[in-house]
Amino acid sequence: MSTSTKTEAERSPLDQIRQTEADVARQIASAREAAKQSVAHAQSQAKEIINDAHQTGQREGEKRFREIISTAEEEAQAITAQARKRAEHLRRRAGQRLTVGVRRSLNVVIGLVEVGEDE
Repeated sequence: MSTSTKTEAERSPLDQIRQTEADVARQIASAREAAKQSVAHAQSQAKEIINDAHQTGQREGEKRFREIISTAEEEAQAITAQARKRAEHLRRRAGQRLTVGVRRSLNVVIGLVEVGEDE
């Protein structure tokens, strides 16, 4: 009988240990390769998640920026409208005072009223 056809029981304990060590070494190598593939896959997924989060953050940031700009523009328009209204009010008031001032000056010039008197 050749040694390659010996059954487990016929092999020496040393050969059985060597065989077991070889089997365990193959299992360890296989487990290492599986772990390496798992780590690579996890790293790839992590990169995708980070990219997605970055893009989502970018979109949300741009959206918030547009909202802030829109609100600021609305506030600026409201302030501008209020300033125009106030300016128009002041123009009318100034026009009325100018009319009164011209009338008083004219009355003083033509002698209807003395300087310092009320009309």
